[in-house]
Amino acid sequence: MPGGKGNITPKDGKQFSSEYQPKQKWTEKKALKVGHDLIKWLKAEEENIFFEEFLYIENDYYSDLIGYLGRKFTSFLELINKAKKIQELKLVKFGVFDKLNATMTKFTLINNHDWKEKTQSDLTTNGKDISIQEQVKNIVKIEFVNDKNEIE
Repeated sequence: MPGGKGNITPKDGKQFSSEYQPKQKWTEKKALKVGHDLIKWLKAEEENIFFEEFLYIENDYYSDLIGYLGRKFTSFLELINKAKKIQELKLVKFGVFDKLNATMTKFTLINNHDWKEKTQSDLTTNGKDISIQEQVKNIVKIEFVNDKNEIE
C-alpha cells in the first residue's frame, strides 16, 4: 500500500475528508490526566524538579505535545502553569537552603522563569540627586514670578 497524498486508493481503506475524520487521540480527559500525573510526580520527591524529565524521559511524550495540548485545552495549560510554578518554588527553596548550586539555580530561574538580575542606577548631577520634585518646583516658581521678579 503506497502512502502519501493522492496515493491512497479505496481498496486501502477510507480516505479522510470533511465527513470522515479519525477519532481524536488526545481528549481533554486524557490531557488532564497527564497534567495531574505531572503535578503528583513533582510533589512526590524533592529531586523531582524539572517537569520535562517526567514528560520526555519517563513518559516519552514528543516535545510538541505539551504546546499542542495547552493550545487545545486551557484547563491543561493551567496545570502546566501550576507545574512551572512548583518548579520555580522548588528551585528557589533549594537554592536558598543551599541544596542546589546557587549559580546554576540563578541561571535556571533567569532563563526559564523570567527572573531578572536586580540593578540599581545612581542618578546624580554634580553629586546632587536628580529630583523630579525639585524640577517641578522650579517650573512652578518661574510661572508665578511677577514683573519685579517676586514670587506671588
